[in-house]
This record gives sequence, C-alpha cells and structure tokens, in this order.
Amino acid sequence: MSGGNCPETPRQKMIGMMYLFLTAMLALNVSGELLQAFQLVDESILQSIVAVESKNDQLYAKFQNAEMTNEAKAKPKHDIAKEIGEKADSLFNHIDSLKMRMVRIVDSRPEATIENYLGGDNQDVAPQVMITEKNGERSEILKNKINEYRDFILGHLTEEDSAISRVIQKSLSTESKKPSQKGEVARKWESQKFEHLPLSASFALLSSIQSNVRTTQADLIGHLLSEIDEGTFKFNIIEPIIMPTTGNVIIKGSSFEADIFLAARDETQDPIVKVNGTDLPIQNGRGKYSVPTNKTGNFEYNAVIEVKDPMTGDLKPYPIKGSYQVIQPNVVISPTKMNVLYEGVDNPVEISVPGVPSDRLSISMSHVDRKKQGDEYILTPRPRSAGKKCIISVSADIDGKIHRLGSNEFRIKRVPDPYPIVANKRDGKIGKNLLKAQFGVIATMGPDFDFDLKFTVTSFKISAIKQGFYRDAVSDSYRFTDDQLDFIDGMGRGQKIFIEDIKAVGPDGTTRKLPTMTFTID
Repeated sequence: MSGGNCPETPRQKMIGMMYLFLTAMLALNVSGELLQAFQLVDESILQSIVAVESKNDQLYAKFQNAEMTNEAKAKPKHDIAKEIGEKADSLFNHIDSLKMRMVRIVDSRPEATIENYLGGDNQDVAPQVMITEKNGERSEILKNKINEYRDFILGHLTEEDSAISRVIQKSLSTESKKPSQKGEVARKWESQKFEHLPLSASFALLSSIQSNVRTTQADLIGHLLSEIDEGTFKFNIIEPIIMPTTGNVIIKGSSFEADIFLAARDETQDPIVKVNGTDLPIQNGRGKYSVPTNKTGNFEYNAVIEVKDPMTGDLKPYPIKGSYQVIQPNVVISPTKMNVLYEGVDNPVEISVPGVPSDRLSISMSHVDRKKQGDEYILTPRPRSAGKKCIISVSADIDGKIHRLGSNEFRIKRVPDPYPIVANKRDGKIGKNLLKAQFGVIATMGPDFDFDLKFTVTSFKISAIKQGFYRDAVSDSYRFTDDQLDFIDGMGRGQKIFIEDIKAVGPDGTTRKLPTMTFTID
C-alpha cells in the first residue's frame, strides 16, 4: 500500500538504520561526537518529515481533484483524509510544544529553538518535564494522544490490511519494554524515551514519533485514494522506485541489495530493469539488484525501467539514480561499569557489531575467564593478572567469510582498598555513648567505586594513653569486645582514642590492612 502512495525513500531507510544504530549505543558514555551524531540524526529525521509532508500535500491535492471529478465517490474518503490530517497535526504540534518546553528550561537564550539550542548533553531536563513534574502527567497525556491517533488510524483499516496494521501498531506503540532475561523488570515507555538519556537523544526519539505520525498519515490517505473507483479517478504519474533491502549503509565484505520497480505497474507484464546497462532478474515486477562490496566509500548507480506503452507497444524508459555507502565494520566493546577490569571480581562487558548478529561473532580475550550472561559477557581476570592488559579481539562470519573487525585493550587493576568507618565517621569528635552503641568497625568502598563489593573486617584494636601509659584492647572480628567497651567507658572527654591494625578480607580472598582512625571523645 505505502509503496504505491508514499514509498519509503532510500534517505528514510538510511535514517532508520542510523536511528537504530545510535539507540543501541546509548549504553556507552556520552561523548561530544555521539551528541553531535544524535543531533545529526534528529536533523535528518526532521528533513525526512518535510519530504513526507510535501507528499501529503500532493495526496490532498489529488483528493481535491477527485472530489471535483466525482463528488459522490471521493468526498466521503476525502472527509476522512482531512480528519486524519487534523489529528496528525494536533499530535505533531503537541510533541513540538513539549520539545519547546524543554528547550526553554535548558537554554534561556531568547533565540533558542528546537532546531538550534544549547545543552544537548543535559540528562535531567527530559525526565524532569516528562516524568518527575506533575507525577508524569505529561507522559500520560502524550501516550494517550498517540494511542488515540493510532486507534483512529487502525479503525479505518480492514482485516485485509493486517500487514500494514501490524506496522502501525509497532511504530506507534506505547507499551512497556518486555524483560529480555530472567530477573529483569519491564521498562516503561516514558523511561525508554526520557530517562538516563541526553536531551539530544530524547529529541531524536520524539522526532521519530513525529516521523511515524506523518508517515502513517501518508500511508492511510494514500490507501483511501486507492479505494476510489479507477473509472472516476485515475492516477497520471508513474514513478520508478529503488528500495534497498539491506539498507544504504553496508559493512565491507557483505552485499548491497535493492529492489527496483515502478510504483504503479501492470501485473500482466513484467518490466525490463537495467542497472548500468545490465539486465536484472525480475521477481513480482521488481528488478533484483545485488552487488558485492569489496571497497569502502560512496557508490552511485544508474537504473532504467522499461515498460510497454499500452497505446503504441513501444518500450517507454523510466530512469532513476541510486546510491549506497560501504563502511568498515565498527566493533563496539564497552565495559558496563568503567574503562578498566578489576582482578577478583565479575566485570560485565558488552560486545556488539552494528549490523552483525551476535551468533556470527568470534571473540578472543587474554588474561580473563568469561561467561555469557544475557547480552553481556562477564569477565573475571585471572589471579595475579593485575598490571597486565586484557586484549579483546572480535571477528565475524559475513557471507561465509571470516572478517577481523577490531580489538580493544583494557587495563587489569587490583580492587582498591576500602576504608574503615564507625558510626559513619572516619575521624573527628564522637560521643562516648554513640561509640559504645556501635556494633564495631565496618569496611566500605568509596562512593566513586561502581562495583558493589563487600569487605569484612577480621580484626582490629583500640588504643589510648591512659594515666601516662599506652593501653590497648584487641578484637578478632569486626565487633567491639566487652573489654573494648569497658576500655571506651573509661575514657574521659577530650581524650583521643585510636582504632588501628584494622584488617579486612575482600571477595578476592586477600587480606587488606586499613588505615588508623583517630577520634576525640566528646
């Protein structure tokens, strides 16, 4: 249906592929280059929207002509098409107003616009506007508007249109993301669009929704046009179409493939399709173009579709140009926690290659043991590997050939020492009663350490100068002993007490000696 009335252009195919690729990279730390990439994707989507809106204007003009030719046949469909346009405009403009609200918060300049604003790396404004403020009312309103528009569109399709119905349901879905593995919880739609994302990424996702709104509008009004009787309304334009089946951005070593056909065709005769002078095989009226890619770069090709003129029987040519880009494979090896691997603990790492299924990847690693867990690899550096480097190399099976895609190095480090605390304090003044009320000494990691590691204190002693003599009391666990509590009870205000010789054992089984704590009895 959409191929005849509002075909998806190669540009739109490329934008869709870029959108999926950049969404998959959101787990990485947001760099300046990635932010710029999100903004470029957003700009490309907005340009694509302009093209679809132009196509919609043409379709509405055809409806106008049809109504003038046969009002009884065309007007009911035209009225529905106009109502679709009003609902699409309302939803589109509502999303624009949400974008502008975010822009006003993140960029106070009067000249700031949706297309030109500062603060694209801000990760707080989108969730603030859409989730935190008003208990997420704005997200609920937006979802309701999307659902209402989607249901209105689906209400004008029949069982025969089940294929396009499924596409519309998916492109305008507001359902939560289902868990992909055990123990994972469903992620709400608004969380996917606005939480933990830079503002430029949220804008790109909102623009994608707007693009889906306009494309769905084009599909349905084109469908309504096709339902008008051909005897009273005839199309007078035949357009050649190139539809890449592999996308316009191809990994080197694979093949570029595309269908080349006419948007309107006669099923009783197949066209003749040539690319650069060579005839293509025909399937269902489409020329099947396939070419291997052995070099990187941008490539153009010229196609001609020839069909017989029904009046003269002569072949009538319809020329069209196409292009595609071949890129080197880009392997993404990303530590989930940080840019190093720690000895003695499990380090989750994501490894992926855009455009290549994970089951076709071959991965080698040095100085670590690994296991697959969902979409991640859990890497455990081997004993005494601290100070060494883990080299991760990735190859892939592409069209039956093994391609080396790239490698990355990660430093292997020893887990840093924890620090001891008592009553959440490391030193300073402390009340005698507060000190006696504690169970003992706790070892904790610093707030900047991303792993949830547990160290257990195995021994310590407290000491002080009493009546001119050094005295101490020892514990063989993390808890204060009765002798130590009596020791503390005998301290006077202003006296210093030391907790020293603190030893703790971590998950790697090694014993660490922790620094002395000095308190003044208050």
